[in-house]
Amino acid sequence: LICNRYERPMTNLQLRPHQDQCLSRAKEQNTIVCLPTGCGKTLIAARLIQHYLTSFPERKVAFLVPTRPLVEQQASYCEVHSRVLSSPPVVQRVVGEDQASWRQIDWDVCLQRTHVLLGTAANFQKAFVTDKYLSVNQFSLFVLDECHNCVGNSPMASLMRDAIAPHLVNGGAPPRILGLTASFVNGALQNLPKKRQALESLMLSTIFCPSVPPRLELENYTEVGWQPNVDLDRHIEEIDIHVKEAIRRIGPVKEVKKVVSRCVHVYSELGRVSLFYYIEKVIVQQILNKIRQLEDLKDSASVSLAWRMHSGIPALREELHVLSRNLQSCDIPNQDYIERSNKLEQLFGLLNDNFGASTYTGYRGIIFVEQVALVLPLAKQINDFFGSRIQCGAVAGIGAQSENDREAQLASFKLGDIHILVATATLEEGIDVSECTVVVRFSNVATTKAHIQGSGRARHPDAKVFYFENNPEIEWQNEQHMKNVARETALQLSRGELQLSSIQMNASVNCHPHPFGSRSSLANPVGEVSVFNCKQIFNQYCSVALGQSVSPKKELYDYSFDFNSNRKKLNQVRYPTPMGWRELSENDYISFWSGTHLDQVFDPARSKRKTSSEKEEMCFVYIVVVKLRQEGFLDLHNKPIGNVELRHQIRRNCPLRASPEVGINLKSTVSFSTSLP
Repeated sequence: LICNRYERPMTNLQLRPHQDQCLSRAKEQNTIVCLPTGCGKTLIAARLIQHYLTSFPERKVAFLVPTRPLVEQQASYCEVHSRVLSSPPVVQRVVGEDQASWRQIDWDVCLQRTHVLLGTAANFQKAFVTDKYLSVNQFSLFVLDECHNCVGNSPMASLMRDAIAPHLVNGGAPPRILGLTASFVNGALQNLPKKRQALESLMLSTIFCPSVPPRLELENYTEVGWQPNVDLDRHIEEIDIHVKEAIRRIGPVKEVKKVVSRCVHVYSELGRVSLFYYIEKVIVQQILNKIRQLEDLKDSASVSLAWRMHSGIPALREELHVLSRNLQSCDIPNQDYIERSNKLEQLFGLLNDNFGASTYTGYRGIIFVEQVALVLPLAKQINDFFGSRIQCGAVAGIGAQSENDREAQLASFKLGDIHILVATATLEEGIDVSECTVVVRFSNVATTKAHIQGSGRARHPDAKVFYFENNPEIEWQNEQHMKNVARETALQLSRGELQLSSIQMNASVNCHPHPFGSRSSLANPVGEVSVFNCKQIFNQYCSVALGQSVSPKKELYDYSFDFNSNRKKLNQVRYPTPMGWRELSENDYISFWSGTHLDQVFDPARSKRKTSSEKEEMCFVYIVVVKLRQEGFLDLHNKPIGNVELRHQIRRNCPLRASPEVGINLKSTVSFSTSLP
């Protein structure tokens, strides 16, 4: 086990007055620092980390960020701007699958060698709650970066509810909590005072928002005028018909409507050239990748499906050729042939004005789009149009782009090898590039949080922000309204209200969570099971025990339709054991939850978007996971049994049902290095 440590020269940055105010307050009480992007929130955190590592050398610091791209940036910053006895702190990056296989001894060794654990919130939620390899009493400080994400049942919120609040209620030494945000509300602006207090209540902290000069004024924003292409109905109809037919030629595909919808979106936003680039480089490429995967499996069914899909490729391309011809055809009356959309042409003009004529290539820009489907085609169009004058890259979130590709793109952008990035919202939070002069919001900006976070990427003193779909004056006014609510000290929760909040978060019933009543014991180092994490635990158990990925709804759940409630109802859940399949029936479900009001189990703040059917599934699976723990098939950290012979028994005695032919899932993906010349 190697913990990351770099000898970096410390920069002796002096705190500005507002930073000094925030740091002093955070030393005295739990604080949510609410400051505009670029006002030095991370430096406040770095100096508070230094203070707590010096004051409590036997305890550690946990630094949570919402996304992977922020991990290395914030870790490097802490190594430069914090010190422990004149040396940089040892910062362990906790990200991705790196720690997924860690057991207690690995975490113990890491804590011995590390000062700061810095990583994504989801990894900390597992380590402190589900796996319970880490204990709150080992830490003196928790830093929650972009803490507006601490809502609902998010990993940050789970850490507060399921780890820190129980620790406090049961007499544990209180760690300091520091939240960092530029926008304390993640969604709509309705009921801002109530939402502010909800965040304070959940984070057991109060907002502090000192006045600072605005970094961006209204004159830094520009609304881009452009004329939409009109009367696209026939074009869209052609795309719908021919894309569906083209996909049908290669075999079973899941959610064809979504595939068609993405194609329509690319065409409407960018034009015909981008549509066919998207189809070839994203859709067809995924089909070819799936064919190779099936061929590698060697079994007759997989090879047969691969052959069928491969045989359909020529027919697919012929169908797309027909679509291309029809989109250009005069048979569609009163329609403009859209090689490039008017919106895209306007973007080219904007980029040429701000980058193309400049001899200084040090400036950077970010173009934000809403859908992943636009990222790769738009980057391709920019590179083709500007050639060597402007180099454009592409960044998307987890699941749409590999971590290596995303990190390579960000590194090239920071170095200046790439001048412009086309990105999804994954780059809205926290990525700092001081040379970023231009931010373009090509798609609609749905929330004030997104407006604030996205505008914050424009770090250059002469920064400009361009909106294609929103009125920047309205967005700027909403931002000012949020700041005013953040500065209203009369809205702060009192110490008594925060203590009551921690007690309420620690509430439990006789049969939930599991181990029953364990929240009363600080010395109980066992993983917790709740309705909120049980599905993750169950799916991992089944995959490890059966040696393959499983679709629970198809393989493990039995449903019927309840005409009284007009919904699908879960009747039974089965689960694999060395002795064969076991079933949890509806009667078992009723017996277990008898006498328990499920409203006490489902905190409205964590489950307000859950349907009755989803809650029913969570309650069924919770019972199954409790039984797996009680019967020893899951260990005390909710990990599947490690006995190889027992796993072999499970696989012999628990055959899966013969599944019907499974369709492939065509997603919008970004692979810049392999897709763009």
